[in-house]
Amino acid sequence: MSNSRLIRTALASLAVVSSTVLLVGSITDSALAAPSFVAPPKDIDFTPTELRLYKDPESGKQYWYTTYDVVNNTGKELRFAPRIELVVDDGRILAQGDGVSSGVVRQLKAYLKNDLLEDQFEILGEVLPGKEHAKTGLIVFRADDITPTELTVMVQGLSRETEKKPNPKTGDMVTLRKTVKIDYLVPGDPKPRGTTTYSIVNREWIFR
Repeated sequence: MSNSRLIRTALASLAVVSSTVLLVGSITDSALAAPSFVAPPKDIDFTPTELRLYKDPESGKQYWYTTYDVVNNTGKELRFAPRIELVVDDGRILAQGDGVSSGVVRQLKAYLKNDLLEDQFEILGEVLPGKEHAKTGLIVFRADDITPTELTVMVQGLSRETEKKPNPKTGDMVTLRKTVKIDYLVPGDPKPRGTTTYSIVNREWIFR
């Protein structure tokens, strides 16, 4: 074989090797720069409405209330047993239904005229997947003091996702649960009329 032919063969082999190295390098770099994305499991979709104030005509007591729709997007049947609390801007925390009589709940359900509306006990149980199996719930809190202007509703039990973090005071590890945080703004003098509503100003997932 002539020298010129040997040189051409060597150059061709070198080109193939170089191309292979470049190709492997490109694949490796791409894999490092853009790792495969693993979608998190879907949660139960919780859609709240605006906040309203109600005054019991018999006792004169007042109550905050709102409604929500819940849809199971997980693709499998799940038990729905939410923990719902109201956090007032002065630091007080009220549990859903605490100090709320069954008579007040009946009055609100009659006023809202929704045959599918369920109170905090009726809505407990299995939720089938899909929008066709959506449920509508009623949330009621005592309104002992209507002067606070910032109210936050916390809803736990829509996701199984948790996070462990150290307690800032003790240093002990604590388990935080994924929670929906819904902020309402109540400006001025709240009116106990169903036509007066207080809008959602922020809605987000937090760990609490």
